[in-house]
Amino acid sequence: MIWNTRSPSFQLKIRIDLDGKQIDAHVLLDSGAKGIYCNTSFIEKHSIPTHAIDRPIYPFNVDGTINKNGVMRHAAILQMGMRVDQDYWETIEAAITNIGQSEILLGTDWLQAHNPSIDWGAKTIKFDCCPPHCHPSAVEAQDCCDCNPAL
Repeated sequence: MIWNTRSPSFQLKIRIDLDGKQIDAHVLLDSGAKGIYCNTSFIEKHSIPTHAIDRPIYPFNVDGTINKNGVMRHAAILQMGMRVDQDYWETIEAAITNIGQSEILLGTDWLQAHNPSIDWGAKTIKFDCCPPHCHPSAVEAQDCCDCNPAL
């Protein structure tokens, strides 16, 4: 599934670093989508290099039908930065397809991996519960909030 209009979502301003060139973009955080995607038009406009993916992705619509854009066979590696509660940079691999008005879509895979605090009403995000792989050092990881006291 790519997009679900009944699930919370909102856009954030981000920056893509392409070999030192800074590209302003918008990312859609979407709790009703699974996966990480980049819009075909964004890739073409900025001449972003792509590569074939090992396993094609068959995107399904909310109603269970296969998306009209067909199978995704290519992806791009993007250096993505966002300014939220701190400057945050990471490398993502995004499957390439037409995702409408959005340039990049971060779905539940990304949300679960980072576990940020999100205020869907205020449209704010805070990286206060990221797992250790999000931090450059173990000290920073220890400073992370205790998101699951049962652990």
